[in-house]
Amino acid sequence: MRAKVNGIRIACTDEGGGTPLLFIHGFPFNRTIWSKQVEAFKTRHRVIAPDLRGFGESEATPGSVPMGLFAEDLHDLLTYFDTGPVTLVGHSMGGYVALAFAKAFPSALGGLVLVGTRSGPDSPEAAAGRRTLAQRVRAEGVSVMAPAFGPRMLSSGDGDAALSAAVRASVGTLNPEGIIGALLGMAERPDAGSWLSRIQARTLVIAGAEDEVIPPSESEALAKAIPGARFVSIPDAGHLVAFERPDDFNEALESWLAGNATEGERHP
Repeated sequence: MRAKVNGIRIACTDEGGGTPLLFIHGFPFNRTIWSKQVEAFKTRHRVIAPDLRGFGESEATPGSVPMGLFAEDLHDLLTYFDTGPVTLVGHSMGGYVALAFAKAFPSALGGLVLVGTRSGPDSPEAAAGRRTLAQRVRAEGVSVMAPAFGPRMLSSGDGDAALSAAVRASVGTLNPEGIIGALLGMAERPDAGSWLSRIQARTLVIAGAEDEVIPPSESEALAKAIPGARFVSIPDAGHLVAFERPDDFNEALESWLAGNATEGERHP
């Protein structure tokens, strides 16, 4: 379905019933990356998975898209759906968006799940790299994204050809304007570390043990900075941990939702 929110049309999946979960995809993907979570949780929860502004089937807007603007889109979407407080599950860039949402709209946050993400800003070198990539996308098209992102998404030991092909295929359907806006927005994002201690929502942080994009140590440090947060490391998983190891990821999330996770746990 599509909803007109914050001046644009947002495409989203909305299935099931019960306590709402909102899944926020990372860069440069779309809501289909959460398909295995939608199927697993829609029998017990209302599962909402939007395409962020400029991704998938959602409208793009020109220029930089700050993480706070993505968060405003999501808040307006939840108001449109009249969900009440929700648990946000944000992966990578989706984690940056979830943190921006937590700061701007704490009363709308029922729980927070941060997946393969960090709280700190880009280094000057990383920010410059994003701006350079944005320039290349504008000049050469989205084909430059596949070699830049595809090979690093899965664990080094994963030989599943179909899984790798699915990751590569998703990169080939990108909106150049959306990619450029998100790259510039991530390059400009502020440091969230100074206010993490004020987060009151129950929080879970999940990392793939073989994540080469955002090292698990950064996710673990994020968990330590948020009061009462739990940290789960899933072995044999890379950056796309929920897509690559859906059963282990879903089990960890379900356990936490049920209140059974323990501090500092490592998933077997």
